[in-house]
Amino acid sequence: MAASADRLPPELERALATLADDLAENPFQAPTADRLRDLGLDAERVAAAAKAGRLLRLAPGIVLMPDADRRAVAELAGLPQPFTTSEARSRLGTSRRVVLPLLEHLDRARVTRRLPDDRRVVVQVGVVA
Repeated sequence: MAASADRLPPELERALATLADDLAENPFQAPTADRLRDLGLDAERVAAAAKAGRLLRLAPGIVLMPDADRRAVAELAGLPQPFTTSEARSRLGTSRRVVLPLLEHLDRARVTRRLPDDRRVVVQVGVVA
């Protein structure tokens, strides 16, 4: 899948545009495996899009738009701190399938911190590495 550093193949650009439309209203409702397949977003294309900064790949088969982590932090900062996974899931309007790897991503980026009782706190707003 040859593409310049700035551009992805046209079919991948179209798939990403469609996915962006899909996620516009509900940015934390990651597409299902069937939807990814329908869009032609196999593992290789997802990897290429993630490498180009066009997708946030949280786990195999779980992708969001690249700004989803920053948007999630902004939402989670509005919760009473510390917050539970269930509270995060509800606030973001998503499923456990998505919220768990998203929270783990935010922990690795050190914008949230997981406490010994499995609750979390937001420690940095607006910064995700």
